[in-house]
Amino acid sequence: MLLMTSSIVAQRGQGNSRQSQRHGEREAPKFNAKNAVGILKYDYERVLKKTKVKKAKKKKRVAKIISDYNHTIAEISFLHAEDLKATESFVAIKRAAAKANRDREAMHFIQQEAMEKLIHIKHKVRKAEQVLNKRLALVFSEKQLHKWRRLQRTRKENLKPKRPDHSQGGRSQKGGPRGR
Repeated sequence: MLLMTSSIVAQRGQGNSRQSQRHGEREAPKFNAKNAVGILKYDYERVLKKTKVKKAKKKKRVAKIISDYNHTIAEISFLHAEDLKATESFVAIKRAAAKANRDREAMHFIQQEAMEKLIHIKHKVRKAEQVLNKRLALVFSEKQLHKWRRLQRTRKENLKPKRPDHSQGGRSQKGGPRGR
């Protein structure tokens, strides 16, 4: 009985996800204002490991540069915390209204409106990032600088929201074909 009940519940869960896919409804990823403006901090130990810095003097300089950057980012985040929270709630309210009205066009423009509200913060973050990169360029070798830029690019890509992949029809592709 227990096995049959759990199997029925599991099948019911899959059916609900399939139904929402049939209707074309996708759950939009939650808007994160800090990620949208690019606020991220770096762990200097990880940076040292990824860029393979060996000399103690160079390690201290890199740690100081990254620490200064993290402090600047923390300051920006603290000073604009109200703007970030207000924008997140603005997006949540607008998305809910657009979803209730089934207004797909409005859904597309909500994020653009939010980014317009946050553009001044994004410029400050970019400026801090440019200072960080210039200071690290003076310390790193060409190879280390390349590794740093790759690490930075990866971290930025991880900030972008990911949409769930619905191309599989609600089934995972693990385990291969069934019924054979």
